[in-house]
Amino acid sequence: MSFNEQLLALQRQYSAKLPDILSDIRGLADALVADKHDTQKLESLAEQLHKLAGSAGTFGLSALSTQAALLDRRLETLLAADADPDWYRNESRLLQTELYNLQHFAAPDQLPGARPALSGELAKGEGLAAEVWLLEDDEFLGSSLLAHLEAFNFTARLFTSYAQLTEAYALEQPEVLVMDVLLGAEGRSVDRLQYSGLLKKAQSRLIFISARDDFNARLQAASLGAEGFFIKPLDVPKLVTRVEQVLTRLHAPAERVLIVDDDELLARYYQELLRGAGMESDILHEPERIIEVLEQKYPDIVLMDLQMPDISGQNLAAVVRQYEQWMGLPIVYLSAENDPRQQLKALNQGGDDFLTKPVDDAHLITAVKSRVVRSRQLLELMTKDSLTGLLKHATIKDSINREWAVAKRKGDTFCVAMLDIDHFKEVNDRFGHATGDEVIASVATLLRQRLRATDILGRYGGEEFAVLMANCDAMAAKVVLEDFRQRFQDLQFTSEDTSFSVTISIGLAEYRPGMDVDAETLLVNADKALYEAKKAGRNRLMVYGA
Repeated sequence: MSFNEQLLALQRQYSAKLPDILSDIRGLADALVADKHDTQKLESLAEQLHKLAGSAGTFGLSALSTQAALLDRRLETLLAADADPDWYRNESRLLQTELYNLQHFAAPDQLPGARPALSGELAKGEGLAAEVWLLEDDEFLGSSLLAHLEAFNFTARLFTSYAQLTEAYALEQPEVLVMDVLLGAEGRSVDRLQYSGLLKKAQSRLIFISARDDFNARLQAASLGAEGFFIKPLDVPKLVTRVEQVLTRLHAPAERVLIVDDDELLARYYQELLRGAGMESDILHEPERIIEVLEQKYPDIVLMDLQMPDISGQNLAAVVRQYEQWMGLPIVYLSAENDPRQQLKALNQGGDDFLTKPVDDAHLITAVKSRVVRSRQLLELMTKDSLTGLLKHATIKDSINREWAVAKRKGDTFCVAMLDIDHFKEVNDRFGHATGDEVIASVATLLRQRLRATDILGRYGGEEFAVLMANCDAMAAKVVLEDFRQRFQDLQFTSEDTSFSVTISIGLAEYRPGMDVDAETLLVNADKALYEAKKAGRNRLMVYGA
């Protein structure tokens, strides 16, 4: 069953269920006239109207959704008013009549099967070719950049003229396009490129390089969606790192969404909608289990109904915020509540955004994706080293502790490696700290390129790095790390007119099921192996206990 067929099936289920919902509302409407003090039935009526207002529009019944929301507000006003019995009796009978007539608003907005498919931008696509293209008319600089990109395992192509790029672009597009803002020979600036049609239709992520650093050039680059702007002479490691970051975001794991809603059918609709857009989603109907589920699923974002039986969304969000590890987790309320004061109150108790039901499909998908992107960026700032983009010292240690506990419970094998740049002080003393930073950044970039996507990488301190390789024994880890070591020594760094290379030493420690060692001991063992590698002459890998 296709994505849109699944949504239509849910829509039909809702249509089949709707007569019973309206029948329940009519029965509860009788209690409104019979006894104002029958609080249980009146609360049930308010709950049913609130849910109907939020769900009907989602399933193609916008007129019913609007009317239910209107009657929900009138019911709230009626029950809150301190008026004489005759006024209440008249108003409640009028409201009862309108509740009985809700069925007249139940005509669908469109015929079953006519639901439009999501656009290609919102649905999960096949992705672009895994290439980086470079437009640079300075052939020497372009060739140098091409060599750097290829050294870090990128597939790269160089174009020295705009005409060459245009011809190639008509046939295929790369994932990332790095281009000079102002090509001297052709005199093409960003504003002219903007109207050329090439960039207006480009699916590639754009990174600009330029000899100019003026606001107008940057503003025009931003208008084209630039994800980086670098000034010549180029800091090549930083440019390569940005390319790698852009590609990492493009190939990032699917967004993980937790839906907390007591309306089962509506929650399933949201789940299928998000899955159709390439996201992973889980539904929680028991709010009291939220912390347990957060620790199991570790979602990127929570979509939470505001009004649920026995517990409000805003109080549930406040509970989540009591846990330090969930302080930064985005919580977006999905509710039919349209009173701005109630929305602000909910936001003040731990929410990040408020979407009013019914929510347009494209709006919901875009809101979730943009929130997750920003959340992941902020999480990186908090947990990752600014120079390398690798995990900070404390975070990598926490990761090793966590993975050790998982491996011990499951009986898995994993390895911890410590890496240290050889004679790094000499690099700083001879070429300066800026060049030293380039070397450090290059270690990080090459580690990301050569190791597995599942491996956890951290900057342990200074010129020292830590690597955690789960589900991997020492023999397999050694093959991967030896490949990295050899490729790193082949890199060429340049400082003024001097080219030089740098080597790295590696210590490796293995954890096997049944071993009486904890995470801290593994780190110590890897460090001991690193010391042995240094002692044996550097530029080599040693395995602890081998």
